[in-house]
Amino acid sequence: MIRVEPSGATFDIRAEETVIEAAWRNGYTWPTLCNGQGTCRTCVFMTLDGEQNLSTIEAWEDAGLQAIADSLPGEGRGWRLACQAKVRGDVRLRKIGVRRNYGND
Repeated sequence: MIRVEPSGATFDIRAEETVIEAAWRNGYTWPTLCNGQGTCRTCVFMTLDGEQNLSTIEAWEDAGLQAIADSLPGEGRGWRLACQAKVRGDVRLRKIGVRRNYGND
């Protein structure tokens, strides 16, 4: 289960599904400019709890995070890209702009 602060959105995750894919499947919008391709880095989120339940950061995600590390609080620690991170257990994260999609987007 994924819980998103500050909205309080909660949704389930399927095997091998990224955070952003799970959000979309469950009817939530997630801020992105590249539609989840890993190039805009707008989908970045802060892990609050359950970091051990996230997939290992692979090369593409690492490069993206390194590119924006100077702009992230906490020296870039705990940050992940929703289009790359997969969840294998409960996670609580922070991402402003996640909300229900009522078909107006």
